Amino acid sequence: MAEPSLHDLLRRRRSRRRFTTDPVDPARLERALQAAMRAPSGANAQPWEYVLIAPGPLRDRVRQACETADEEFHRRSPAWLQQFFADHEITPVKEFCHNAPWLVAVFGRRDLPFWLQSVWLSIANFILALEAEGLHSLTYTPTLGRDFNRLLGVNEEWSCQAVLPVGIGQHDEELRPRPRKGPAEKAHVVGPDGVLRPFQPALPFEP
Repeated sequence: MAEPSLHDLLRRRRSRRRFTTDPVDPARLERALQAAMRAPSGANAQPWEYVLIAPGPLRDRVRQACETADEEFHRRSPAWLQQFFADHEITPVKEFCHNAPWLVAVFGRRDLPFWLQSVWLSIANFILALEAEGLHSLTYTPTLGRDFNRLLGVNEEWSCQAVLPVGIGQHDEELRPRPRKGPAEKAHVVGPDGVLRPFQPALPFEP
């Protein structure tokens, strides 16, 4: 069977919130980590750190930290954002913190140049590589402070940017349509005359 193209992977990748407890092939996870490490970074500083959290008692404390942070975030959010959460059924309950075979906490080192942009380039590599390996994830970005670093034994100079569940999504999870706008709507060109104009695509775009 032919290998899927990059665009095939991009089209089929979906965020998942419900995971089976099926174990993850360690080689698949490691190959995804290798992809994360190959991301570009400012001045090649590679300002990221990945912490893999296996199932165990610590996971209950990780879930508690995430849910407590989300409860506070939801409470302090403006009305329009609270309505967004309601419309998309986003709640502080993070069941995947308990069920997913792995949680991967991604940290960035704040004292290195272009650290934030670089960390997210790495995360993008990671989640796409997981899809290529037949694994699923969710880009979850809780607001976690130094207590979370201490919980995991991570130096406090690192800032947690994401907690990513990794595993196999449950086959019966209802995945909503996710329409995508193509280059005709989201790209522009500045020509030799200095005028901004819509991009004129020559290829079909499949959301």
